[in-house]
Amino acid sequence: MMFRSLSRGLAGAAALTMLAGAGMASPVKTGTDAAKQTEPPVPYAIYHRLPDARALAMQAALAEAVDAGLVHKDDAEAVAAFYEDQAFAFAWIENGRLSGSARSIIDRISQADEDGLDADAYALPWDNVGVYYAADNAKLAEVDLMLSQAIVDYARHAYSGRLTPLSVSSNFGYTPTRLEAADILGLVSAADDPAATLDAYNPPQKEFRLLRAELAKERNRDAVERPPEIAEGKLIKPGMSDPRVVEIRARLEVTTDVEDPQVYDEDVVAAIKAFQTSSRLRADGIVGNRTIAAFNRDPVDHVETIVANMERWRWMPRNLGQFYVWVNIPDYTVEIKKDDVVVHSTRVVVGKTVHQTPIFSDEMEHVVVNPVWNVPASIARNEMLPKLRAGSGLGGYKVYANVRGKFRAVNPRSINWRNVNMSKIQIKQPPGSRNALGQVKYLFPNKYSVYLHDTPSKSLFDRDARAFSHGCVRVQNPFDFGEALFASSSDVDGTKLRKMVGGGERWVNLKDKIPVHITYFTAWVDADGTLQLRDDVYGHDTRVAKALGST
Repeated sequence: MMFRSLSRGLAGAAALTMLAGAGMASPVKTGTDAAKQTEPPVPYAIYHRLPDARALAMQAALAEAVDAGLVHKDDAEAVAAFYEDQAFAFAWIENGRLSGSARSIIDRISQADEDGLDADAYALPWDNVGVYYAADNAKLAEVDLMLSQAIVDYARHAYSGRLTPLSVSSNFGYTPTRLEAADILGLVSAADDPAATLDAYNPPQKEFRLLRAELAKERNRDAVERPPEIAEGKLIKPGMSDPRVVEIRARLEVTTDVEDPQVYDEDVVAAIKAFQTSSRLRADGIVGNRTIAAFNRDPVDHVETIVANMERWRWMPRNLGQFYVWVNIPDYTVEIKKDDVVVHSTRVVVGKTVHQTPIFSDEMEHVVVNPVWNVPASIARNEMLPKLRAGSGLGGYKVYANVRGKFRAVNPRSINWRNVNMSKIQIKQPPGSRNALGQVKYLFPNKYSVYLHDTPSKSLFDRDARAFSHGCVRVQNPFDFGEALFASSSDVDGTKLRKMVGGGERWVNLKDKIPVHITYFTAWVDADGTLQLRDDVYGHDTRVAKALGST
């Protein structure tokens, strides 16, 4: 409908031009005014109704915008409406040149690489404006449209990323908002500071800004001459002497003004431990080949990792909440944050690579003490059934069978496990010290049936890499976690949770729901300003980097 009205407008303009060329008489004036009057080339009334030449050029450009590649098909109607609302005037060009706002916008978009985006995706021949196109309204209209589309593209990429989370993995539960072109153009065109308005489309969190600053450092490090590689060799342990220690001192900026700089002393050990922690390694202070490899790693690897993490920040909710739970899968930790400051932290166990913990945000609604474990159908079918068929017992688990539409407790021995329809069977583990969920679980109902819970398998928390679960998040000190979680709550007394242990299930329903964010960040800047890196446990960095490289 929009483009049909444009065609009618162009036809009307052509008719007016033809009338002008026919030499119709101009309005008659008398006296002195008549003597001074310079007869216009077209009738006076028609002259003042002629569409502005630039408006005509814009209408023509809009009519061909999609076919000419000036505007995306999905945005064509919204972009046309934006220009129609301003009588098809140019939005970003004044007197044949880019306006001050336009130049400010272009300068900001040209820095998109610093935002973890791709500046080349918005690069257009802006320099030609005012040089080659100043008198060519058709070209100026095209440039104006291209800049409008570039603004929309940048804002969308900055706000919700270049990738769709589900295209990376089905385990991402985020659905970022797709911003409307009309809203973006309306906001930016009306802004006193359009560059700042564009910048505000990036994630507002401090963690994102710190990564952006770190990205600039890493790219600068990549641009300068790389130091020579440190040779692999025997393990270097505290107190030992090795020529490579001199190189390590230089890399970590540890003083060489000592009696023997080749000695691996306490200062170097402390620096190595910090480096190992930030490089995803076990911080044991022993320099082995994995630590040497981290020293020799190409800075480009860090750049790709940081950019992948910045992309995932764009998928996160803009408002994380004032008080929330933060699980970071690659770091194997859960934190409680108030005003973005960590008030409690403990270790967690997350899903195996074949049973990955999903990444999503939800709200905690319940706490269950003495939980019953309803064994998931997949575990019952794939792990328990083969053992039952081999003659193993259920070890305290209870079996429920669907009898005339209702699940009822049955004797496991009454079931022919070699010929059973598992869709009609439920297996449950009663509360107790051996229960797989431990003594407490924290529920935030979600489509993945994932939650935080205790565990009887405490030894796994001593491991550095802790991906052992079927997808849920096991918490090392779940009652300490609960006390910290409800320390300021008028709703729940966290100190009473552990007193409820024993007996049957006891549910605590929360009046005030608590945001829970299950995240996947392999790179962040800590409170000391150090870049922290973690292993890409599930390969999400690799997939994101590959997908971004093809966009």
